[in-house]
Amino acid sequence: MMNAKKSLIKCFDSNRKLCLTGLGMLLTILPIISCAATRCAISSITSANFGTYDVFSTLSNNNGIGSVTIDCQGGGSNLLVTLSSGQSNNYVSRTMRSGGNSMNYNLYTSAARNVVWGDGSGGSSTMMVNKNSTTTLSIFGQIPAGQDVAVGTYSDNILTIVNF
Repeated sequence: MMNAKKSLIKCFDSNRKLCLTGLGMLLTILPIISCAATRCAISSITSANFGTYDVFSTLSNNNGIGSVTIDCQGGGSNLLVTLSSGQSNNYVSRTMRSGGNSMNYNLYTSAARNVVWGDGSGGSSTMMVNKNSTTTLSIFGQIPAGQDVAVGTYSDNILTIVNF
């Protein structure tokens, strides 16, 4: 009968994980990490419709309200939602265009229209949605007064980005 010598050697593998070897067996002690993949979908978008702009008004007279509905499942934390700057490439004042004509406007995080919704740069702020939920976020728009613009249909394209 063969007499096996029992030995236990403590070592670290190339990934600095503790390994125990003995009798030809390798036991690796691994940290247990739970990782759930986050899945998000934008299930609906409603454009902010500003209606007809009055060039003679001295007050901001066109407030539009749009919305985006985001369904996120999984993941470990709340998710950041940003809006792009559109054609203007800045958040100070976004720009809608009609042919060669332009009109300034902006998008805000609340009905008070005092915090610009963007990507967190250039004085803008972002919004959060809860993980494992369907959330509808309102987008509050406003066209400032005092713009002498040509008659036309003005538009801009804004990307909604969910960061996870």
